[in-house]
Amino acid sequence: MKRININIALLVFLTLMLHSCSNKQETSSSDSQGFAEFTDSAIFENSDANGIDSMSQFRDYANSLSTLANEVNDGLSEIKDMERIVTTNNLANEPEDKKNQMKNDILLIKNSVQERLNRLAELEEQLTRKEAIEKFNESERKELLDKIEVLKTQLAQQQEMINTLTAKLEAANITIKNLNEKVDSLKTENTVMSNESKKAKEEAAKAKEEMERLNNELNECFYAVGSKKELKDHKIIESGFLRKTKVMQNSNIMYSYFTKADKRTLNEVNLHSKKAKVLTNHDKRSYSLENVGGIMVLKIYDQDLFWQTTNYLVVQVD
Repeated sequence: MKRININIALLVFLTLMLHSCSNKQETSSSDSQGFAEFTDSAIFENSDANGIDSMSQFRDYANSLSTLANEVNDGLSEIKDMERIVTTNNLANEPEDKKNQMKNDILLIKNSVQERLNRLAELEEQLTRKEAIEKFNESERKELLDKIEVLKTQLAQQQEMINTLTAKLEAANITIKNLNEKVDSLKTENTVMSNESKKAKEEAAKAKEEMERLNNELNECFYAVGSKKELKDHKIIESGFLRKTKVMQNSNIMYSYFTKADKRTLNEVNLHSKKAKVLTNHDKRSYSLENVGGIMVLKIYDQDLFWQTTNYLVVQVD
């Protein structure tokens, strides 16, 4: 009988212990769940407080500047390569096709520098907006603005280098002037020098013709009008899903698709379509797209301003 009472007491003790452990586990589980809910709520509040969003936007903006900086460095390498070619070659003895290729290469580099300047100006403008001032603190904005100033200085230096290369290619005009002076000098000499004077005149005439030809080349412009598919097929533009249409600037472009014209006399281009969009960079004050009898016509009012940044015009029609 005594042994039975001891067993009953032991059973009651074990039951009470199990019940106590069960309560502790429930309490622990409840506390853990409450901690998890608090942690999720804190992350959400941080996100609402612009912590995560502004950090991400700052990183994206800095990445955009870093990408542009890499392109600026690549552009400097291209300019130095072209400078080496121009410096180490006697331009007067170079064939016309090679000089034309050099001129086109310099123009492409010049357009690339201008395009990077435009992108840099856009990034700088974004930093002055109210949203950027509210999102970024002053030290972050200063860091980004300092990087922009460095890139602006580098691009300005590249523009000066390009202007120097262009001047070397156009130095042929000095030769023409010297030939004309030589003709004037020969006129005062003895008649026995008539043959030499005649030869000099012929050289001056040839030089004048060459000057006119070069001047015509400098005023050449090219335009391409086509649907989005046609322009893509000829590698003139590049686009994709959720990606901005971009006018290509490389050797893969099918230049045969372009129509050559004289920028001094080209006043309008009939686009043969009801809808049209200019894709290349031209000052909007210099032209307009007008509906003439249900057909869009591009009218150019200021040729110098219109062709200031590029000698190529690309228009997309539907």
